Amino acid sequence: MGPPYGFSMTDTPPTTEYERYLRIPELLSLQKPAEDRAVPEELHFQAVHQSEELLMKMALGDMDSTIGYLLAGNALRAAHCLRRATFLVDLMSRQLGVLEFLSPHEYYAIRARLGRGSGQESPGFNRMMAMFPKVWVGFEALLNTRGVDLRTVYDQRAQHEELYALCEAMIDLDEGFQSFRGRHILLVKRIIGTGTPSLKGKPTELLERSQRTQFFEPLWRVREAIFDTFTPGAPLGADGCPVHRADDGHGSY
Repeated sequence: MGPPYGFSMTDTPPTTEYERYLRIPELLSLQKPAEDRAVPEELHFQAVHQSEELLMKMALGDMDSTIGYLLAGNALRAAHCLRRATFLVDLMSRQLGVLEFLSPHEYYAIRARLGRGSGQESPGFNRMMAMFPKVWVGFEALLNTRGVDLRTVYDQRAQHEELYALCEAMIDLDEGFQSFRGRHILLVKRIIGTGTPSLKGKPTELLERSQRTQFFEPLWRVREAIFDTFTPGAPLGADGCPVHRADDGHGSY
């Protein structure tokens, strides 16, 4: 069932440089035509997921650039790329809200056309999953080059401001990607419930298990280590960091 008035944006050839440069006809032809859609909302389902792949493509480019800057010792440029990747991941989360307008019946009509396909097969998502460990390897190489450990970066922030900014940009991306996965879980629950099986098991169980992954785990652990050695009421140092117990024995993270 298509739109009632046969709405189309692909009936005429491109007439402007803008359309030709952005390849608008090709772009708009990548979604099913109205007459082939299971329900009108299939346009939203396809366009949102295609947009997700484009956003992930851009985020992957920024993560790849991050690795290059890390290996070159440029912490500020690496942090810049990571912040933009985080912004893109945030866009991925927000646009999932379009799919919350799908009713269960509309989704099942679309799902019947999807065949055995699954979001777990997303090339962009799986490439991002593989890219996070590479970013961490580049970050560790930078720390080794600077001769500093992660705890020192946090305890002596004033002396390592660039590295601290980089660490926070990394944890922003980690947190943002976890939020994206959490938003996806809520979307799945909203449409199909919590116990409906998919081709690969119960989707909510699979998603919730994968969401517990922290890509830059040492950045989360260092916070625990700081508070383990924190003395309530301790004075602040010149850099605004708490003065820890002298025998804290902190190690490298």
